Amino acid sequence: MMMAINSTENLLSRIEELENRLAESEQLIDAIKAGEVDAFAFRTNNKSEIFTLQSGDYAYRVLVENFSEGALNLSEDGLIVYSNNYFHKLLALPYEKVIGHSVFKFIHSSSTGTFSELFKKGLAAGQSKGEINLSAGEKIIPVYISLTSLHPNLPTVGMIVTDLTEKKRNENELQEKNRFIETIIESSQELIAVYGHDCTLISVNKATEKFLGETREKLIGKKLTEIYPGTKGTKPENDLLRALKGEFIQNEAYLSKVNGRYIQNYLNPLKDENGNIYAALTIAHDVTDIKQAEATIKKANKQLEEKNIELERSNTELASFTYVASHDLQEPLRKIQTFSNMLLEKEFEKFSDYARSIFGRMEIAAKRMQTLIDDLLTYSRTNTSDRKFKRVKLNTIIEEVKEDLKEEIKEKDAFVESDVSCEINILEFQFRQLLHNLINNSLKFARPGQAPHIKITSEIVERSRYENDNRFTEQNYFHLIITDNGIGFESIYNEKIFELFQRLHDRQEYNGTGIGLAIVKRIVENHNGIITAHGEVNIGTKFDIFIPLSVVEGPL
Repeated sequence: MMMAINSTENLLSRIEELENRLAESEQLIDAIKAGEVDAFAFRTNNKSEIFTLQSGDYAYRVLVENFSEGALNLSEDGLIVYSNNYFHKLLALPYEKVIGHSVFKFIHSSSTGTFSELFKKGLAAGQSKGEINLSAGEKIIPVYISLTSLHPNLPTVGMIVTDLTEKKRNENELQEKNRFIETIIESSQELIAVYGHDCTLISVNKATEKFLGETREKLIGKKLTEIYPGTKGTKPENDLLRALKGEFIQNEAYLSKVNGRYIQNYLNPLKDENGNIYAALTIAHDVTDIKQAEATIKKANKQLEEKNIELERSNTELASFTYVASHDLQEPLRKIQTFSNMLLEKEFEKFSDYARSIFGRMEIAAKRMQTLIDDLLTYSRTNTSDRKFKRVKLNTIIEEVKEDLKEEIKEKDAFVESDVSCEINILEFQFRQLLHNLINNSLKFARPGQAPHIKITSEIVERSRYENDNRFTEQNYFHLIITDNGIGFESIYNEKIFELFQRLHDRQEYNGTGIGLAIVKRIVENHNGIITAHGEVNIGTKFDIFIPLSVVEGPL
C-alpha cells in the first residue's frame, strides 16, 4: 500500500515539472513570435550552447552581419549575446572565443574606466558615445563606440564599434607632417606670417618675432597697419589686399621703417580644398646684408675701375716714355760712340796709357748703355705691340734661338737639349724673345769649368696638381720646363728675380741690365700664364712656365 502512494506522488511531481517546463516553452515561443528573443542558450553536459534564431528579420540580420563595423548585443552585466562577423575578425579571434564572453575581457586596461562609465551611461540614459582601446593579444586597437539601450523591449545594450586604426594612423602622419613643416617654418630665417581677410595677423614664426621685437602673443590679432604704423593706404597694405584676392606678388627690396633693414616680400594667397581663399601667406626676406655687400662690391668695382684706368694710363705713359726716351737716348749715344771711334782711329797713337784706359772704359759704358736701351725697347714692345696669336711649332722657334746664340753656345761648349714637338698658339715674336732670354740667361750664368747643359721639355698638367695655389684657375695647362746646371741662386730670390732691374750678381762678374727676366715674365702674362723660378746654389736653375691650354690650343 505504501509503495502505491509513493508511486502516485512521484508521478504527480513529474507531471507538475513537465507542466512548468511546458509553460516556460510556451513563454519562449511567445517571446520568439513577438521578436523579443534572437538568441537562447542550452546547458547540456555542463556546457553552455547559444543558438541564434532565423526569423522574419533575416534580411536585417544579414545586413548587420555584413556591416563594415562591429555590432554587439550586450546583457546588463556585459555578456556578449550577439556579435557580427566584423567584430571577432577585428579582434583576430574565432567566433566561439567572443560570443558568450564578457565584453570587458576585450577592453584594454587603459580604457576600462572609460568604458565602464560609457556602459553605465548607455544603460541609464539610453545612449553614450566615446573612444576607447580594445585589446587583442599584444595589439591595441583604437575604436569609436556607440551604445544604445534596448530597454524596455529587451534587457540589453546594443553597441556599434568603428575601427579607428587607419584614422589614427592618418592623424599621426598628418601631425608628424605638421610638426615637420612647423619646425621648418620656425627655424627659417625668413619672416613668415599669415594674414586673414581683414588683414589681421593669424600666425608668425620666430624670425618675425625677432625682427619686430615682439612676442607672437602680442602680435596675433593685430591688423597690418597696427604692426607696421604708417602703412595705411600704402603699397604694403595694397599688396596684401591683392594677395587676399588671389594674386601672387613679388616685391623689390625696400627699406623698412620698423628698423631700417632692407626687406623683399613674397605674398601668396592660401586656398582651402574648394579653392576658396581664406588667408594670405607673406614671406619677407631680410636682404640688408646682400644690399650692403652689393654696395661694397659696387664701391670696390668703381675703385678698381678707377685704379685700372689709372694703371692703364700709367702703363701707357711708361711705355711711351720708355720708347721715346730710348729713341731719344740713342741719338746722343750714337754721337758719343762715333766721336770716340774717330778719336781712337786718328789720335789713338798720341794717347797716353791713362787716356787709352779712360777711352776703353768709356767705350764699354757706351756699349752697356746701348744694351740697356735695346732691352728697354724690347720691354716696352711686350706691352704695346699687337698681340696676334699664331700656331707655330715650338721646336722650330727653339732651333731658331739656338741659331741666334750659336757663337755663345760654341764658346761655352754648351749642350741645349729639347724634347718639345708640339704645335701651339702663341705670340710668336714674344715667345721667341722669351726663349732667347732664358737660354741666354743659362749660358751667362754657367758654372766656371762646367759645360752648360740646358734642357727644355713640356707636358700637359691638370689644375688639381696645384690645388693649393690660387693662381691656377684654369682646368688644364701647357707646362714648359727649362732647366740648367749653372750657378743657381738662393731660394729667397725665387720671386725677386723677375723684378725690373733686379740683379743678383755684380756687374763685373756677369754683365746684364736686370731686365731680361722681367721681359720673360711680361710675355708669360701676355699669354695669361704663370712663371716660377727655383734655384739652388751651384746646382742650377729651373723655370716653370704654365699657359692655359685654352690659350695654347687656340681656335681649331
